[in-house]
Amino acid sequence: MQSIFKLNKVLILADDRERNSRIADYLKEFGAMVNFKRIDVGDFLVSERVCVERKTANDFISSIIDGRLFRQVEEMKNYYEKSILILEGFNSSGRITENAYKGAIATLIINYDVNVFNVENEKETARMIYFLAKKEQEEFNKSIFIKNKKKPKDICDLQLYFLSSLPGVSTITSRRMMEKFGTIRNLVNASELELITVKGLKKNNAKKIYSIFNERWCK
Repeated sequence: MQSIFKLNKVLILADDRERNSRIADYLKEFGAMVNFKRIDVGDFLVSERVCVERKTANDFISSIIDGRLFRQVEEMKNYYEKSILILEGFNSSGRITENAYKGAIATLIINYDVNVFNVENEKETARMIYFLAKKEQEEFNKSIFIKNKKKPKDICDLQLYFLSSLPGVSTITSRRMMEKFGTIRNLVNASELELITVKGLKKNNAKKIYSIFNERWCK
């Protein structure tokens, strides 16, 4: 786990593949500082717990067709406590029906607990990202963290790294789990009811984790 910023103003970490958009320019106009870095999960980080994925309407449709959308969202949910999708533009290409388009949005909201915001253009995307960062950093005093893909060497970080790979477990939730149970052994031996009491861990994810730890492996 590494801390990218010590916050004293609104700061946003952007995936370096977003350099081709004008989002960073607009963010700077709004008064934010933007740092670029390759991010494996999401497109923008506004705090240690909030990840933002930005999709144009055309990319959103493509990700529905090729099945990429829900894999990306699942990964966001595994890494961060709050996942946000900003959808830029509207379903005007005719590539999929409006029912399929709206159905995908409904699935994200209901099944994945993702907040979806539909905006008109890049400037409005930047405006939403800016105010999300401002809220997190100024009101809740949250920092920005990014999880390293390389396995950490410190035993405490290894424990958090391991837990963050479980369904619905963010970096914050993994820390809460260790604070509650003390050791991985205690966590693995915990009952489903005990897992459900972990703050930030949803009931269905607690059930999945309990099953992972207790069900026999199927060849």
